[in-house]
Amino acid sequence: MMGRQNCAVLGLVIGIIAINCALVLVLIPSVSTHIGGFYNANVYADGYQQLAANLAAGNGYRFYSDTALTLFREPGYPMVLAAVFTVLGPDFRLVQVANIIFAVVVAYLMTRIGRTLSTSRIVILGSPLLFLFHPETLIAESRGGVEILFCLLLTVYILAVSRAVRTGRWLDYVISGAMLGLAVVVRSTPILFPFGLLVYLLVVERRRGAACRNVALMVIAMFVILSPWVIRNYRLTSQFVPTASVLGVSAHAGLYLSTHPIIGNALVDTEAARERDTLARQLGYHFRAGYYQYFYSSADEVAFSHYLFQKVVEKYKHCPLLFLRTVGRNLFNFWCGGKTWKSVVLSGIIQFPLVVLAAIGVVTCVRNKRIKAVAPLVLLIVYTVGVSLPILAQARYSAPLIPFLAILACKALVPDRGVQYAARALCPIGDQISEPTK
Repeated sequence: MMGRQNCAVLGLVIGIIAINCALVLVLIPSVSTHIGGFYNANVYADGYQQLAANLAAGNGYRFYSDTALTLFREPGYPMVLAAVFTVLGPDFRLVQVANIIFAVVVAYLMTRIGRTLSTSRIVILGSPLLFLFHPETLIAESRGGVEILFCLLLTVYILAVSRAVRTGRWLDYVISGAMLGLAVVVRSTPILFPFGLLVYLLVVERRRGAACRNVALMVIAMFVILSPWVIRNYRLTSQFVPTASVLGVSAHAGLYLSTHPIIGNALVDTEAARERDTLARQLGYHFRAGYYQYFYSSADEVAFSHYLFQKVVEKYKHCPLLFLRTVGRNLFNFWCGGKTWKSVVLSGIIQFPLVVLAAIGVVTCVRNKRIKAVAPLVLLIVYTVGVSLPILAQARYSAPLIPFLAILACKALVPDRGVQYAARALCPIGDQISEPTK
């Protein structure tokens, strides 16, 4: 009987992977000409393939062979791409296969996270299925972008930091810091997350001395992983650049989109890039024009980013309401911002029910006194959304959070009293209507 059950489980897993492969490798490429205007499907994103190709060719970490060494993108994903190009060749399908493998590993890790919250199969097995077949996940798997690898590293980090919070041992915090460093090497978003975790430990769990020591060890371990990149950047620019030099460009793009209120932002985003080209020319920089400005000096790249960021900050200082408008718009764009009206509507239909269910799942966990188990997930979601709001947000920024949203959403579907309490809290009118029938 056990052998039959194991064979059935193995067959189910193989079937799920086969369906995922068919969707990513066959269906999405076949319809990419129709959805290309909606999503960046079946293409490379953000110039990662240029960085990887130059690395594989021995030209160094640069976008073009004649431009300067760049700090514009974190090196993690281009290095993975370069390894694929060097060992297996520059076949785009190989990149998609790598993304599928990463996603399957994430799904497995989700079962381990789910077990810390519930014994229900809905949470343990349902959430990985929801993640694997979520449209945003499938689109992310189909393109040469950072989202799936970043999602994998965030999931590993959540497992590590959850263990650290549970045990309180300093070694677990060091390990989680190393995992966080790997995630930051791929994308810099979570670099300040330890400070949010520290606030939680001090305020909620009231661990004072131990919390400060452990979080400090986490930060040190993170910077040990980042140190080769930081040292390299300092040698190039004589400045401390722990992540990437893209902050100024992102802030400028966020401000431009906020002051040109069109939901489908493809044309507006291109106009923002042209404005950056004009600004760089006026400042006398030597660069290669494009969506990004590719400089012939690494120091010029960092200086221009600083100039853009300071320019945006000054505008927000003179008009605080503009800053609030940008924050509100980015809150919307983080979940369903897109290139066209249709992509915005589709993203909203897909994302908002998941977010609502995840919120109900959080309420359920809190009422069931599972706050310690769920805290790292909730903190990471809130933190990731929060750091995007003042700068720039797009719907694909939410893709790495889908595993955690899926776990919480499936927790909301587990029939227990917590769901009833959450439903009443979110819908008091319905509760009043149903009250007389009890």
